[in-house]
Amino acid sequence: MSRNIKTIRGQQVDPNPVGPECISVTKIYDWVTLTNRERTNVTIPPECLEQIEACRAEGNVITATCSEVLDSRSCDLVGAVPTDIGVPGAQIVTLAFQVQVRVEFLCNGVPLPGCNFVSSVNYVEDVILCFPEGTEINCQIYQVQCNVLLNQMLGNIVVLDVVLCPSVRVEADVALEVQARFCGPREIIPIESQEADCPYPTYPPQCPTFFPAPTTTVQGAAEYTGTATISYIEGAEAVGGVAARQVFTTTPTGELNFTALIGDECRLSESSILVEFLDTPGPTPTGTIDDERDQSFRFRATDFNQPTPVGTNGLSITGNGTFSPSRGTTENATFTLRMTDSDPNGDSVTLTITSPTAIVTIALNEATYLDLEVEVEPCNNF
Repeated sequence: MSRNIKTIRGQQVDPNPVGPECISVTKIYDWVTLTNRERTNVTIPPECLEQIEACRAEGNVITATCSEVLDSRSCDLVGAVPTDIGVPGAQIVTLAFQVQVRVEFLCNGVPLPGCNFVSSVNYVEDVILCFPEGTEINCQIYQVQCNVLLNQMLGNIVVLDVVLCPSVRVEADVALEVQARFCGPREIIPIESQEADCPYPTYPPQCPTFFPAPTTTVQGAAEYTGTATISYIEGAEAVGGVAARQVFTTTPTGELNFTALIGDECRLSESSILVEFLDTPGPTPTGTIDDERDQSFRFRATDFNQPTPVGTNGLSITGNGTFSPSRGTTENATFTLRMTDSDPNGDSVTLTITSPTAIVTIALNEATYLDLEVEVEPCNNF
């Protein structure tokens, strides 16, 4: 048996029942990152130009810096028109971007008086987005790069080389029942060529050793496939797991497929129990009277209560599921499962399924059922 069971550290949260959850979130309908390089001509203020010319006249070296002005980024939706690319809701969206940059000239590394000024960089760009009715554009500039091209100075004009990296998302508030993982933007559908590349957005590193915290204190797995004899009380009205009105009791022998995974990686949500029993026709063993009725069934657990450690090498768990007999309709049922991991040759499993019309008990031990495999491990707290 190969099971992904491993002990991890974490705090016990009890009670912590697992069930379907509905959350209100902002759904991302489309997401792209753009790259835009602008060569912008900026007029040098007259008082600064005088200082630059005086510095050069004395044989000194002129340098310049360019930096973004904090909190000056903006991105606005200008308009959108449908586009026929075979995708419903696709539109060519026009966006206007703006950022302010500060330019400073220096003479031999010393700032020149009057040579520290601010200039705006603006441009408009079209991008193809899935932008159906009812959604909104969420646009942010997540990186700005700016350089002064001194070799491009002409008279009182200096050229700035500015690279803007916007992230554009199409969003709407929705209610979802989900399992999730990190996602990222898609590649853009090119309208025109780009000259510069923007880095891919990154996420902060996770802390998997202690968050999210585990939800169980014990975990286990059991598996058996082969012939087995079980207890089947048919037509019973169960009261507290005990038959209050017994119609027929039998111990059929058949082919059993039993798998149980409890709290894999110490997450109660990573639990499952599936039982399939095919009643073998004819008397088993030979010479006994056979019940002509078919006790075949299928059981699947649907939700689980917190497992309880039993000793140092066992666990017990209860919960609910669905019971589907071969001669009847599917019923809601409860279950109790006990597993013991005792090597060598001491593994055992007992599963009791209680439905409105039947009580089924499956008791397996490794001494009789050699192919039975059980593993139980604690989830260590820190």
